[in-house]
Amino acid sequence: MRLDYRPETLPLLDHYLEQARRATSEKVEALPVVAHMAGAYFGEVIRRRYASWWRMDGEDPTYWQVEFGSVYLAFSPVLFVREALTREPGAEAARDPAEDPLSGDPAALELEDDDREAVAARLAELPPVSEDEYYAPSTRLEVIDIAVDAIRSRRLAAGDETDAVLEPGDYERNGD
Repeated sequence: MRLDYRPETLPLLDHYLEQARRATSEKVEALPVVAHMAGAYFGEVIRRRYASWWRMDGEDPTYWQVEFGSVYLAFSPVLFVREALTREPGAEAARDPAEDPLSGDPAALELEDDDREAVAARLAELPPVSEDEYYAPSTRLEVIDIAVDAIRSRRLAAGDETDAVLEPGDYERNGD
């Protein structure tokens, strides 16, 4: 299969990262290279799936974000991948999708508070997943899909337009 930025290619990235996790634990200097490469690919899959753009603040791609145009949602793909590569195996037998990526860790989704509650409620309805699945980019894509759907549903229930029209300036942070 050719890596062509389609979501269907993410299981290949999942497999690659599982193999790379072992290799980068033995050769830590490879960690940033692998995380940046795989994170950039994962982010670009998302960017092509949703109306969004990259915010490339600073020299370090680790903290670059994909920001969405139709819902207020941003995340750092490289941090997602770095977390997958550096996780402690067996730390938890199964992960609850409602716990993260909404927990407040640096790889978490950036959401508005009302949307965070709606997304957390939707994720709480899902069954726990294995540790490998939890960290897999293909699962993270599913979480992002669920988040976008939950945000749109919350907006519809509130009588708002389901899609916003956001621009990069809407994501500007105080002090940045």
